[in-house]
Amino acid sequence: MLVCVSSESEKPDEKPESSPSGSAAEGGVGEALRAAVERTMRATAGSAALTRGRASDLVDDVVRRGRDARDQLARRGQEAGVELARRGQEATGEVGKRLEQLEPLADLERALESDQPPPASAAEASAAAEPADEAETKPQVES
Repeated sequence: MLVCVSSESEKPDEKPESSPSGSAAEGGVGEALRAAVERTMRATAGSAALTRGRASDLVDDVVRRGRDARDQLARRGQEAGVELARRGQEATGEVGKRLEQLEPLADLERALESDQPPPASAAEASAAAEPADEAETKPQVES
């Protein structure tokens, strides 16, 4: 049987005690860690640039789509405004026509309220005069 005996009684889980030579070892670990981090940064710099480029492309795409949406919305707003103006003009014309149709009725209503004969056009006056003459010539029967 072979047994290995070490002159140092260190357990694997225990840290070595600090000694003047220990600080030199710690400096070596720090330098090794720094070098490892620098190597990792250099190794991932290319992929970071690629990721940065993709992110930039995505932002550019979002900006382009936002501008397109804004332009489309402005165009639709203008089209809606034109359509609204056209419909407003049509409605104004329709209201004007209806008012013209109501004016003779308003004249008739005023005449009835004031017990005066309504104003009539020449054709209406001649047609209205004939039955009136017949009414005057017919005898009236008293009940």
